[in-house]
Amino acid sequence: MCTVSTSNSGGADERAGYHHGNLRESLLEQGLRLLEESGEQGFSLRELARRVGVTANAAYRHFANKNDLMMALAAAGLDRFAQAQASAWQAAEGDARERFLAIGCDYVRFAREHPALFRLMFGRFVAEHRNEELERASDAAFAGLCQGVGAALELAPDAEETRLAAYNAWAVVHGFSHLILDGQLDDAGQPPERIVESALRQWLHSRDDRTGGTV
Repeated sequence: MCTVSTSNSGGADERAGYHHGNLRESLLEQGLRLLEESGEQGFSLRELARRVGVTANAAYRHFANKNDLMMALAAAGLDRFAQAQASAWQAAEGDARERFLAIGCDYVRFAREHPALFRLMFGRFVAEHRNEELERASDAAFAGLCQGVGAALELAPDAEETRLAAYNAWAVVHGFSHLILDGQLDDAGQPPERIVESALRQWLHSRDDRTGGTV
């Protein structure tokens, strides 16, 4: 990888960009790794540029500032998250309810494997900083959740009841994710995914008790 000093000219930046091919994608890929290492507070655009091997000016051509980059990382993370959820749904055995339980467990698994990215994706920063790319990624991830909930409850994915149920299910897995990341369930004596699956099964049972359905 070609390393370029921060004192180099714009022409050097262009040469570095040429060596990297798609510099924006390289910045995002390395940015996700740096985020996991340093967390949101310790993240530096200048350090990211150094790792990729370009000047800070080259990075600023693709991202106006740190906030711009963090929004792009959150959107990339949401895309990966949605893909992981879709893969978990496809790989699961059984009916729609078993697949729903599988994506619930995968939600927690993603949080455990990518804690800094998870906190960024669903934290205060994303709630306060929005752009078109981030809105698209957020909407797609939530739409996937609605489809899973709708299938499990035999409801239309775009129905208001499905949307409300999706928020309820989201609260369950999201709450457990934070409890796990903060070490609150370290002494639970069971694998985190098993605890989450049990909670979601109880949630499904509670809905069946109200509607007369069966699990």
